[in-house]
Amino acid sequence: MPERALGTQILINSDAIAGLTSINGVSLTAETLDTTTLTSNGGYREFTGGFKDGGEVTVSGYFEPGDADGQVAVYNAFESGDAIPFSIIYPQGASWGFNGVVTGFSTSAELEGLIAFEATIKVSGKPSLNVTASSGLTNLVLSGTGGTLAPAFSAGTRYYTFEGVTANKVTVTVTGAGQTIKMFVNGAYVKDLVSGSAAEVDVKIGSTKITIMANETGKAPKIYEIIVVREEE
Repeated sequence: MPERALGTQILINSDAIAGLTSINGVSLTAETLDTTTLTSNGGYREFTGGFKDGGEVTVSGYFEPGDADGQVAVYNAFESGDAIPFSIIYPQGASWGFNGVVTGFSTSAELEGLIAFEATIKVSGKPSLNVTASSGLTNLVLSGTGGTLAPAFSAGTRYYTFEGVTANKVTVTVTGAGQTIKMFVNGAYVKDLVSGSAAEVDVKIGSTKITIMANETGKAPKIYEIIVVREEE
């Protein structure tokens, strides 16, 4: 059944781009090659498929220069010219996954308006359309001196805090049978996690963001975000 667009997100690596009001694309097109011959039936031209193109994705919204892992990361990707992993995740669980090269980045300001932001992402290679969501994690455990996870883990809860840590490391243990589980720290990929095995993460005084992405082949990823707050010892 039709679903509201509210809640749709686009991720660069594992982080949502903030402040968006519009996400347009992916737009698939295909070239054709003329295979007409002198014996083509009825004098009609005949064709076969040629190269396919994933098109461009445009995003627009409000400029948020404090969005270091989102809008600023898009700007940095424009400067580097590298193909970066992007995901468009819809509220009902479907998603697009693709590598993209940022080809445009702009801001604008008008009288009696909010400062606007817009970016263009060229899809590189084959995008994947995933129409069902991964089952996700069945458990998430963080341990570290003084730390407390809040709220208690639930498969349907995406955002958590782990406050009161006084040590310089925390241990993350995830459980998710049949999942490919990737861990990012402050937006940067760190490693793939093995279900049921512990992994240590260095944390600084202040806050550290740990992102866990669980995915099954051919399905949309489920993403969990934990803000670890380390206090002075």
